[in-house]
Amino acid sequence: MKTSVIVTVYDRPAMLIACLRALALSSERVDEVVVSDDGSSEDNVRRMRSVFQDFPFPVRYVWQEDRGYRLAAARNNALRQASGDYIISLDCDILLMPDALRAHTRLGRPGWFLAANRSGLAQAETQMALQQAMSPRLLEVLWQNAARGHLRRAHRQFQRNVWLRRFGLARRYKPKILGCHFSIFREDIERVNGFDEAYVGWGHEDDDFAMRLHMAGVRGKSLILEAPALHLWHPATEAGPTTSPNQGYFQRRNVTAFCAQGLKPV
Repeated sequence: MKTSVIVTVYDRPAMLIACLRALALSSERVDEVVVSDDGSSEDNVRRMRSVFQDFPFPVRYVWQEDRGYRLAAARNNALRQASGDYIISLDCDILLMPDALRAHTRLGRPGWFLAANRSGLAQAETQMALQQAMSPRLLEVLWQNAARGHLRRAHRQFQRNVWLRRFGLARRYKPKILGCHFSIFREDIERVNGFDEAYVGWGHEDDDFAMRLHMAGVRGKSLILEAPALHLWHPATEAGPTTSPNQGYFQRRNVTAFCAQGLKPV
């Protein structure tokens, strides 16, 4: 089984480089990485691409014009370039701990998505991650200082939503996915035609994707406790979900599992 790690980025070259350096320390071999850029500036693109040859895995790169926040389209661009059977999705501000990738590939099964999470770093620890040489020791120090108290609660909530879904009581997008850290077989992504590119501006593209996976019969499993990851600090860039420009579209009634504006044109 070939695995593709897809990473989305927008004008955060230092974070992307740290993300890739953490992947290079993985205990599981990385077959390929696809970096999908949501419209970074020329200088930042040059900075990112200058290091791609330094890694022990091939790095593919795809860029789309900066026309606002188009994360769904960026993820689809990465999926179109990826050649793996199994997909692990990350944002550029995520550092996987060395054994996280192995947990994904060991537990991944067709017909299932694996939902993981991340532990937040403070600003000082984030500067350590960006400025010091990446190493297993540094990642362990960062992990010990990260905010991890929410992980068991998030896992329990995921399990509760699995139970509620069995009885038809869960919200239509739960148990949910965090697009910044999850994995799934490509064939299951294709069952729903990937991410819905009608989502433009921040919010709800991940919940929509999870909702349509559930509609297609793809089940969810928590990997929150098995696949540790760190989230690099940065100023908040998004508002709450109820203020998202996608709120009305997400709440529409006539949703189909296979979206029209997805991986392949309909």
